[in-house]
Amino acid sequence: MKETTTLETPEADGNGTGADKQAIEQRIYDRIVDAIIDKQLRPGAHLNEVQIARSFGVPRTRLRRVLERLEAEHVVVFERNRGAFVGLPTVKEAMDVFETRRLLEAVVIELACMRATETDIAELRDHVRRQREVIETRSNEVNRIGADFHMMLTELTGNEVLVQTMSGLMRRLSLIQSLYEKSDSVCLAHEHEALVEAMARKDAAACVRISLEHCAHIEASLEISERKRQSYFTL
Repeated sequence: MKETTTLETPEADGNGTGADKQAIEQRIYDRIVDAIIDKQLRPGAHLNEVQIARSFGVPRTRLRRVLERLEAEHVVVFERNRGAFVGLPTVKEAMDVFETRRLLEAVVIELACMRATETDIAELRDHVRRQREVIETRSNEVNRIGADFHMMLTELTGNEVLVQTMSGLMRRLSLIQSLYEKSDSVCLAHEHEALVEAMARKDAAACVRISLEHCAHIEASLEISERKRQSYFTL
């Protein structure tokens, strides 16, 4: 399934200082990533560079830099004479990403558990409450708020390399979930709640166990197969 997709966004002034231009490029980047996580941009969607550049009020050369950055992160692909498309993760890529996440998640959770303060725990509890509200309202932000929870945990480690690595994984996981999801959705907010309470008790072993079970449940909610990937093209 390859549909042409544009992003609805207020026009921005493409002129300005170097700092302004960097800020605009970051805003375009964030908007595309958010649209992918929220499933407004689906795997295989064609990114209309002319319309996206016009909507942000920037030249195509600046938009192309953003898309090339996303290509380096395995989120966007370029096809010769056809332009840019949202990526379509292969079965092998999906399995590799999940394996990497399981390995990193155990390290992240153990460090976050050790380093989280009472204020951090309170913020995590607030976030989980907001996640519950978003789920109840069936908002399209449900995937983003779930991903944000995991990034909050990673940031608690204080390790910038882990933050950058996990951030890239979460973007790729969003594509994988969008492509390989089963018809029935899965709600795992209760596992986030259990994880936060284990962190409050400083029970690192329980945190790691809950986190790995959470990863396994997410993976089980998907049908990662070549049949599923090929069927996507016929939707």
